[in-house]
Amino acid sequence: MQKYNILFFSLILFCFACTGDKLPKGVIERNKMVALLTQIHIADGTLFTELQVPDTLYRRGFARYAAVLKNFHTDTNQFKKSMKYYCNQPELLAVMYDEITEKIKIVSDSLNKVNQAQMQIDQKRRADSLKKLPKQQQNTSPVVPATINTPSATHFNNHRYIPKPKPNAGPVE
Repeated sequence: MQKYNILFFSLILFCFACTGDKLPKGVIERNKMVALLTQIHIADGTLFTELQVPDTLYRRGFARYAAVLKNFHTDTNQFKKSMKYYCNQPELLAVMYDEITEKIKIVSDSLNKVNQAQMQIDQKRRADSLKKLPKQQQNTSPVVPATINTPSATHFNNHRYIPKPKPNAGPVE
């Protein structure tokens, strides 16, 4: 009988240990979490382009994170609970971050292409505007240095200007 009891309880324990792929209540699903973390990391990256003043970073950073969480219809508590759940499953989190890295790389590449196209347009515009400038005439006459024949130019005076004393400017006696 004791063998059957041990077998029964071990079977029940085994059944409860295998919960499957069910997410706990309040945890964000995997695909939504990948998209959310992608946007969070993009918000992080935009903060590095601003002036690094702690008070300003806190205000602007908090506003950006709040906007991202609002777009995904979640709050900070649900995000923290979800991050805790996914951090306890490092293999799943590693796969998620591979996807996040790919998405950020795609966004970065598309932004680089747009920036390069804009730079080419600007360079073409500058080259066209330089063509429209009037050409300057080059003076072919030789340049002769001008000589100054004043006494102050030939004589070097290194004395400071010291005003002459006035006759009645002495000390009072």
